[in-house]
Amino acid sequence: MTTQIFNGKAILDKIFNPYSLAIINVIIILMVEFAGGGRLFFNLGLIHLIAVLFIILAVARIFVHYYTFDPILEKFLYASLVAFIVFTVSHIVEFTSMMVFKIYRDATFANVVNFYLISILTLAIGAELFLKVYHGRTSRLIMLLSGIIAAILILIAAFLINPELISLEPDSWMPFAYVLALFGVGFYGIFKMLQIRKLVPIAVGFVNYLVAAIALIMLAALFGIFYEFLEEYLGIAGYQIIYFSHFAFYAALSLMFLAYAKLSYLGEFYEEIKKIVQIGR
Repeated sequence: MTTQIFNGKAILDKIFNPYSLAIINVIIILMVEFAGGGRLFFNLGLIHLIAVLFIILAVARIFVHYYTFDPILEKFLYASLVAFIVFTVSHIVEFTSMMVFKIYRDATFANVVNFYLISILTLAIGAELFLKVYHGRTSRLIMLLSGIIAAILILIAAFLINPELISLEPDSWMPFAYVLALFGVGFYGIFKMLQIRKLVPIAVGFVNYLVAAIALIMLAALFGIFYEFLEEYLGIAGYQIIYFSHFAFYAALSLMFLAYAKLSYLGEFYEEIKKIVQIGR
């Protein structure tokens, strides 16, 4: 039974490997940029629908992933999956706001960034769950990070109820506050990932993909934060800014998906150890 499960996962990873996902991302970029003079995917909302394909891929990974059989490390991996889910939810909210309710306000872009921040903080909490046990420290930092997530969720609700609470205009202080928050949370998340990489050498590939994904999440968020500035001062078309943000989003999801493929040998490794221990008993 275990062998069949690993075979199923191996097939999924074989189909969606780094090369195939890179080709898929390039094809998407070419299609989006050249179809209908470059505006077709924006006008029809297809740029948001493409995200659904990556969300399906994310769901597949959530239900089909490798287990390490290490209860402590597994907490970090589950947190990574939760971050995966939160990251995909951000674009479900964006799609609903823009295509269903026809809302193209700053609050929409701000809430997407808010979800990005939550996804990175969730990764940091997962890492801290492992580090807490490893270093034998208290759960205070986890409680603090959880409190920050709760505050961001309240902010999301507030922006949904009253979109006028947020302004990302170039003359507002809010975009710069978001940039500080983004870089603070982003680099903190990367720092936590690097700590895991140092302590768990066999998970280096997994962590490296997550670090790259966080960097792309930050890039996607920057396009949302400086949407107004890029459009008004740099003359970049609004639809192109949305495209750039989505391209970074697709690439980040691809890397998060590929991260779990790096656990294939790790899961098999722990499975063999488990068998040896059982035989020894």
